[in-house]
Amino acid sequence: MTQILLKCLLLKCLLLKCLGYLALVVTLGSAISALAQTSEPYKVGMSAAITGGPATTYAPMVEIFRAYISKVNGEGGVNGHPIQVIYEDDRGEPARAGTNAKKLVEQDQVALLVNTSISATYKPVIATARDSKTPLLFGGSVCPEEVFPPADPLLFCSTSFAALFDGDFAVRFIRESSKDKVRLGLALMDIPITRVGINTAEAVGKKLGMEIADKVAMPPTVVDFTPFASKLKDAGANWVFAWSPWPWEIGPYEALLKLGWQGNYILYGFQPLEAAFARLNKENLYALSGTALLGEGLPELKEIQAVAAKYGVSRIDLEGWVAGVAVHEALKACGWPCSREKLQSAMSGISITVKGVKGGPIRWSRDNHFRTEQWYKVYRWDSAKRRPVAAKDWTRVDVEQKLKELK
Repeated sequence: MTQILLKCLLLKCLLLKCLGYLALVVTLGSAISALAQTSEPYKVGMSAAITGGPATTYAPMVEIFRAYISKVNGEGGVNGHPIQVIYEDDRGEPARAGTNAKKLVEQDQVALLVNTSISATYKPVIATARDSKTPLLFGGSVCPEEVFPPADPLLFCSTSFAALFDGDFAVRFIRESSKDKVRLGLALMDIPITRVGINTAEAVGKKLGMEIADKVAMPPTVVDFTPFASKLKDAGANWVFAWSPWPWEIGPYEALLKLGWQGNYILYGFQPLEAAFARLNKENLYALSGTALLGEGLPELKEIQAVAAKYGVSRIDLEGWVAGVAVHEALKACGWPCSREKLQSAMSGISITVKGVKGGPIRWSRDNHFRTEQWYKVYRWDSAKRRPVAAKDWTRVDVEQKLKELK
């Protein structure tokens, strides 16, 4: 009897030991599976003008975007998964952009496309996004019409500058800042998207009682801006608004200065603005912007500068940072796993806040993939303080209401 009891106890111990080993194996298997799943990345593909002529504008955006993604991954990624961004250089060339987009969706199987390049690249990239049903974010690229209500389901935009809204806001600022009659000069690089912004400014200016002194369209190949500046000066313009890629904005202004022009000049404040403000040291230069200037020294801006320094970023364009935050928030809302369809649905209802950088949040809805409200701040150079100051603080524009006004 005693032997039987001992055998039973021995069998029981062996059984418990085996069960323990089995539980350990199951636990280890689950841990290994979880680890493998956690290490699987969210895949994002970016086609950008990293080199070539347009790189002056877009490369700084890509640099700080890359730094932001590195920061997120260094902090554990999104929902426990890293973000893998595949960068392709399109040099601002439509054919390259189209090839990049197809490679990213077909070969790399990205869940999200990002365009950070000139408007000429849009058509082939949009076509690929639609064919593959892949969400496409314009992050640092000017927002196309398709993101405004009623929005294309697949197209989204985080970029601050937008042709219709910028043109309208600029001339309204000119009107409220001027005691005398405004003789408005307009300057643009002769491409379709800039015509939209400048034509809007012209139409709104006329409604506000301004006289349009002249409108000069400069070719993409222009080297000497003097002939165009001379036309504006000779026409008697006392205010000039320029809306174009940076060289075609600042070029006419510097040429006007050399001609002894004494009027006021307003442009959109792209990344080289702060250096230009300091270099020129002129109080008749104004800039509207949808992002803060680093020179304001806000704590949030100092944090961005610290991240830039950590990852070796030499030029900071905050539009790239905003695009990075937009990608981060979109993936966070999508969860895991994140299909293209699920991501598109998640993006159609998120709010993106970039404190210290923008005047208010970017909110996307099902029918509005631009934002429900646009925010602007206007800067001018203060020679005595040797820094830019606010000529007009953050101002909210209701997007749907403004679109109705501009129709």
